[in-house]
Amino acid sequence: MAEEERHCKSKRKEGLTKHRMSSNPVILQSVNLTKYVLETSVYPREEETLKELRKATAGHPWGFMGAAPDAGQLMTLLLKLLNAKKTIEVGVFTGYSLLLTALTIPDDGKIIALDPDREAYEIGLPFIKKAGVEHKIDFIESPALPVLDKLLEDPSNKESFDFAFVDADKDNYWNYHERLLKLVMASLSAGVLIEHHLPMLY
Repeated sequence: MAEEERHCKSKRKEGLTKHRMSSNPVILQSVNLTKYVLETSVYPREEETLKELRKATAGHPWGFMGAAPDAGQLMTLLLKLLNAKKTIEVGVFTGYSLLLTALTIPDDGKIIALDPDREAYEIGLPFIKKAGVEHKIDFIESPALPVLDKLLEDPSNKESFDFAFVDADKDNYWNYHERLLKLVMASLSAGVLIEHHLPMLY
């Protein structure tokens, strides 16, 4: 468990170094066009508490790791299409995608959120509380793999989740994916979304 946590921190430091050396690539390959899309289509639709959390995250040394608001709106669409109610999130950071999910799922919905770094989560917690959705979130301060394995020990957890979101250490993506496939419903009405890769739906 300690080894995975050290690995996560190491990858974050590596990511920060790479970020300082080069700008983040954008899908549209045009900074001006991306700016235009964000300002005319994405930001106007962004919930106020999400906007506040995004701005708070921007001041963090690793702020670039936060979920992008345009990716967040894709998540919102998928969550609504799937009628997701029970979800799991691997990698929380300050909680932008977590807050977005909590705002989208029903009031009696539940999210298991896994991250070894509670300090970063504490940045987003005031915004989560302000939005009135803290009751939907079960934050577990731990590397993800031991928790996922523990969930799989209980047969009732298999195929019990509607949606999973992963934005964590990239070296473990396959390990996360392998376990989440067993936890998420094996039907076209459920999905697994892994950020920084193409969405994968099952």
